Amino acid sequence: MPRELVSEEALATASEVAHLLPRMSGGISLECRLEEGASQVDFMACGMLSDGSAQALADMLASAGERLRGPLWDGVRAFSREWLDARSPLARVPFLWLEYDLPRPLNGVPQPFAFLCVEPEFLKPPGRALDHHKAVDAALQLASRGLEVLRGKPMTPALARTVARCFELLPEGGVIEHVAPLDCRGRDAVRLVMGVPRLHLVDYVERIGWPGPRAQVEELARTWLSPLSFAEVNVDAGPEGLGPTIGFSLPLPDEPRKSWASEVLQRMVEQKLCTPAKRDAVLDWSGSDRVILEGYRWPSKLCRTIGLKLVCRPNEPLSVKAYPYFECRFSLWM
Repeated sequence: MPRELVSEEALATASEVAHLLPRMSGGISLECRLEEGASQVDFMACGMLSDGSAQALADMLASAGERLRGPLWDGVRAFSREWLDARSPLARVPFLWLEYDLPRPLNGVPQPFAFLCVEPEFLKPPGRALDHHKAVDAALQLASRGLEVLRGKPMTPALARTVARCFELLPEGGVIEHVAPLDCRGRDAVRLVMGVPRLHLVDYVERIGWPGPRAQVEELARTWLSPLSFAEVNVDAGPEGLGPTIGFSLPLPDEPRKSWASEVLQRMVEQKLCTPAKRDAVLDWSGSDRVILEGYRWPSKLCRTIGLKLVCRPNEPLSVKAYPYFECRFSLWM
């Protein structure tokens, strides 16, 4: 892990937390700030229904006793039980992310920020397009049930209306990918992660009611998102509408130095959004290695990819985060 992105202290904290938490094998990512002097690193783990993570999560939470308790962990515990129940609509959730804020010094076991994937076709090979309106309605029902289980209560009517509007106004080809209750941040709100065709991005953000100016989104899309055909946007939906913070994902190609990513990162350096050292660390992260993991005889292929997220508020400067990601896959060769 590049020390320019993750200090030794931050890596030690993440490692300590990883040993306290449910083991999920779908992949791991760290959230790193790119501006000068920003050192906080947060930790995320992905669990897939198809790889045994659901059962592992349920088993660990059932036996954790008082170690993983409280309303947030109880919500994840309840979700894990329904996830394994073929009769539940939540059995259609393909994977779950658990994110943990890691302030230093760490004070006990962190609380989970749970992201449910509410797009059942997310991991399937491309196939015949589904009816857009039926797919959106099904995803909204899945999201509503998942949020109710995680929060331990239904959404209030006002919050449910804001969430539903973001689903219902999706353009053709758009999807709600993930939903996450913001109870872990002390807020009666829901984080929504949507994917929309880039050409519809500005109109969509305006229609769902982001409180910032349209021109700000137009400039951001033109300046940073032009390499993409499909854009991912993060908003926080609350009872009164959308919150002021909005995020735009920028996944980088497998070989960033040989692509448009190199020029984009350089512009971020010139605009003081990223340091030169962190730029180089981002560009050099992607790749793969064969490793023998503790407790395993056969090597695994450790694959590394990375993406960025641009975060802004109305009429305020951008900030940028990087998400180095790695996952283990079966390796054919010893």
